Amino acid sequence: VYNEALVPPAMFAHTSPKTAAIIGGGDGGVLREILKHKTVEKVTMIELDEKVVELSREYLPSVNNCTDIVGSTPVCYDDPRANIIYADAFHYFVDKQPTDEYD
Repeated sequence: VYNEALVPPAMFAHTSPKTAAIIGGGDGGVLREILKHKTVEKVTMIELDEKVVELSREYLPSVNNCTDIVGSTPVCYDDPRANIIYADAFHYFVDKQPTDEYD
């Protein structure tokens, strides 16, 4: 329920979101909610701890389940639009200065 309440206001505030960045979100819930939007072409999730994703795949499959999203994969992390990066998000954005722009 938390993810379902958190994501829609930001997504609907933009007329046609194509790209998004998630800082943290290792359980995959925010990723799932963003992938529900048909206009989204790319989602980058920057998670500090790879173990969070690993444990969420195993113990929280209902949170990162994308079987109800047409064109997605059974597990949201595996969706072709998802780019999972294991790094410190502060350093990712400040030090690397990614050229990608996010909506």
